[in-house]
Amino acid sequence: MKRPVIHFFGGGNMILRTLLYVVIGCCIFVISMAFRGLPGREDVWNGSRVSLEGTWKISLNDDPRYADPVFDDSEWDDVSLPSNLMHYVYKKTDSIHGVLWIRKKVRMGNEVRGDDLGLILGRIANADDTYFNGIKIGGMGRFSPHAHSMWNHPRHYRISNEFVRHGRDNVIAVRISYFLFGDVMGNLAITGIDEWSESAMASRFLVVEFVYMIMALGVILFIIYLFFSIKRPAEQEYLYYCLQLLCGFFIVLELCSYWDLYGSQLRRQQVLVTSWVALTAVHPIFLHRVYGLVRKKTEAALWAYFIVVALFNVFFIHEGMHGEIVRIVGAVLTTLACLVGMYNISCHVSALIKKHPYAKLFSFFGIIAIMGALHDGGIFLMKLIGHDMARWGIAFQYMIFPYAAAVFFIGSALVLTLRFIRMMDEVEDLNTSLESFVIENALLNKKLKATSALHKRRNGADNGMGNLRSRILNVVEYINENYTARLSRSFLADQADVHPDSLSRLFKKYTGKKLGDYINELRMREAADKLIRDEENVMKIASSVGFDSIRTFNRLFPRYMGTTPERYRRDNRNEEDAGEYSESREESPA
Repeated sequence: MKRPVIHFFGGGNMILRTLLYVVIGCCIFVISMAFRGLPGREDVWNGSRVSLEGTWKISLNDDPRYADPVFDDSEWDDVSLPSNLMHYVYKKTDSIHGVLWIRKKVRMGNEVRGDDLGLILGRIANADDTYFNGIKIGGMGRFSPHAHSMWNHPRHYRISNEFVRHGRDNVIAVRISYFLFGDVMGNLAITGIDEWSESAMASRFLVVEFVYMIMALGVILFIIYLFFSIKRPAEQEYLYYCLQLLCGFFIVLELCSYWDLYGSQLRRQQVLVTSWVALTAVHPIFLHRVYGLVRKKTEAALWAYFIVVALFNVFFIHEGMHGEIVRIVGAVLTTLACLVGMYNISCHVSALIKKHPYAKLFSFFGIIAIMGALHDGGIFLMKLIGHDMARWGIAFQYMIFPYAAAVFFIGSALVLTLRFIRMMDEVEDLNTSLESFVIENALLNKKLKATSALHKRRNGADNGMGNLRSRILNVVEYINENYTARLSRSFLADQADVHPDSLSRLFKKYTGKKLGDYINELRMREAADKLIRDEENVMKIASSVGFDSIRTFNRLFPRYMGTTPERYRRDNRNEEDAGEYSESREESPA
């Protein structure tokens, strides 16, 4: 029977094509919503909105007078928003945390008189207090000493019409806390209240609420795969998949959390870094298990990388560290994570080249997830070095890892479903084979009994020790020729014309081995040979060598061969491939 998953990407598969269209459509929808309503670069009311993109004033001092609209900020430096403010901070100071202010003047027309307005400030790292003409109109997160970051949450604040100076300059002042990261990204504008409400709803759904939906999907898959890992411990890909989901949970939660779960900004960053490094180490090991790649040295290096970074992150990183050191270490770790991401892509490509049964399906979703992680890794790297990622366009102002993870969830669920369907098809085929086997075995037993009775009538009973040894050796010969058949002790005892209880004792006396061990050893050797030579699954091979229960086969195989069937097949095939490669090198001309 052909494996259906091998040709899953073949022509005419409407289910897969429909699924791909849905995924592509969702991606287009998310991108279109992200670009929706981007303002032009204006600084006066144009009848429906005023853009806040462009030049703002900035100061690294902290004084409540900066909120006053009459405060003179002419001595302040200029900064262009949206942008990463840390590139300015690093020019002025080596500190990785502190408070800064930004201010901007905008002129509102008389036509907005009587209507409330909406202020859109994109996403601010880490916390903010926002003032309009000296009146605080909103804020998110908390400042020191009990700092809490809400760096990825959209800022939408309502401006009451009574605060607006119609026909004159209005001053927006924002107090911002920064800790390693500090930026103002996304859409910046003052709009009418209807457009503002629509923008607030869409942004909150896409950036926060939809991410929680992705997390809920991840939790469901975690429970399912954890159940599989418990029931099938020999297949380690399920365990490593669960570890991935656990690490990814804290990474995705970082983007949408409303709550202070860690107690300090430093501990929050430590959890995020540890989760990223753990995911970086676990995901390639997961791919090794899925694609049957034996790369023990690579896995040892990944685990060593995780342990070293985790210990350094927990015991040596502190708020008083030199800012330049923190940035360099963070940049190195992020670069290493991106390199591992490239290695993960190479694993998918290798599986495609080798035509692994699940590669065509799984690599499609897997590479999308890795590209999303590489995208966000690039953003974090630019944040750490103080580069202004807004220069690269809107695509580098938003984290996309949660959405890429959702694509990965879809792919893994499809692979799991296909494996289940394939297993059910194989069970049906096995049941059909077993029914035929039972019928053939019954006819064979009947024929053998008739032959044995005829032999007894011709030769008579002979209880001499020499003849007894001959009869036991005849049983051995019969077993050697029919060990894959269903062999009962009573049937074999009939062939030797002895009592079933005496057969085991006499068999060991003349062969030195127990009857069951002798039969199982023959079957295991045959199974081991088929595992290397054939493409059949383990269940079919177990049945073909005489085992009715796959559980019994999996329990006995390590006793005779020293490892599980799956690992024996993987290890010996890799050795065989290496031998063929070596022989081809020796035979090739110099």
